[in-house]
Amino acid sequence: MSESVIPDSEASLRDFRSEVRAFVAQALPHGVREKVRLGLEVSKDEMIDWQRRLAERGWLAPHWPRDWQGQGWSAERRAAFQEELVLAHAPETGGISIEMIGPILIRYGTPAQQQYFLPRILNLEHWWCQGYSEPNAGSDLASLKTRAVRKTRPDGTEVYVVNGSKIWTSYAQYADWIFCLVRTDTGARAQQGISFLLVDMRSPGIGVRPLVGIHGWHLFNQVFFDDVEVPVENRVGDENAGWAIAKSLLEHERLNLARVAENRRRLAKVRAIAAELEESGQPLLLRPWFARRYRELEVRLEALAATVLRFRQRARAGARLGPETGMLKLLGSRLIQDIENLAVDALGPGTLAYDRAAHFEPATPQPGQSAYAAAASARRFVTRGYTIAGGSSEIQHELLAKQVLGL
Repeated sequence: MSESVIPDSEASLRDFRSEVRAFVAQALPHGVREKVRLGLEVSKDEMIDWQRRLAERGWLAPHWPRDWQGQGWSAERRAAFQEELVLAHAPETGGISIEMIGPILIRYGTPAQQQYFLPRILNLEHWWCQGYSEPNAGSDLASLKTRAVRKTRPDGTEVYVVNGSKIWTSYAQYADWIFCLVRTDTGARAQQGISFLLVDMRSPGIGVRPLVGIHGWHLFNQVFFDDVEVPVENRVGDENAGWAIAKSLLEHERLNLARVAENRRRLAKVRAIAAELEESGQPLLLRPWFARRYRELEVRLEALAATVLRFRQRARAGARLGPETGMLKLLGSRLIQDIENLAVDALGPGTLAYDRAAHFEPATPQPGQSAYAAAASARRFVTRGYTIAGGSSEIQHELLAKQVLGL
């Protein structure tokens, strides 16, 4: 699946960034931009509408191969594209469908799976969710218990019968399909008895229970499987070989887990908050406690961005990225939490009131308050999960100690 990529000079990247900014300024609805800027919730319809606009421009899945509407961009151009979208307050572009299951099917799927699923992802007919974590298998994913037993139907069709549950499943309430890790061999070593299945969310026996967090938002769900039958042809890769596929997906995510662009946007938000508020008769930007914390976050962000750049340069030179990239997730997730903590501290008591309706539509703030206040606490609570999801910080520290430092 290797393809030649378009080389980029600094000048061409600057021109490309200008092109992306101009497109977003014209194509992104103002109301959606404001919701993202203020940290409010964006509906599924609004996300789909934005993705359709990107698809019309040919930018929905630019990192996919050209045979599947990809653009053949360099890693630097892809990073610049994502950064410009984030800084322009655009909603999430690809998520699980474009960034996760699409590349997996391109790399590991059968021709029949590719021909069926990839066009439906690109035309936004299918919305996907990810079934990895379980109530007792999160960071220790290899201990998963959801069971898939192979059987033959009376008509001769081969199926897996799936029983168990997945948890922290983002946006499962919207999903048409879920890709799951399931245990197909209980006698093998933990990682060697796992298979990768594609499951229709309309299948009999699937149940979805919402998990509403302290932030008040319905992001997560628990998905239950009660004798759910899945055709064997919906398995990706060989039976009991799902762990390797799952690991390749994590490798695909590594450089994005630093959240550099998202950290830049959120830090700019904090600066905007401080520019509009005063404390003790002074602009908040000039208050020593705020300035000290803000400058520290700036330094940490630039150090993180430089580290990501070094890894990207290594990858471009053909070097294989190892477990040391786990530091990016550690640094990026903690940074985004500290930025949101500063936002709440800057806004003050106005963030404490909870109004569910205010999380969906921008409202005129009360005198002396900021429009950012309505969702600030919710945003802070959402980011608490960033040091848990994708492998907790404790697990990341342990992997770095063992696999990088040899401790």
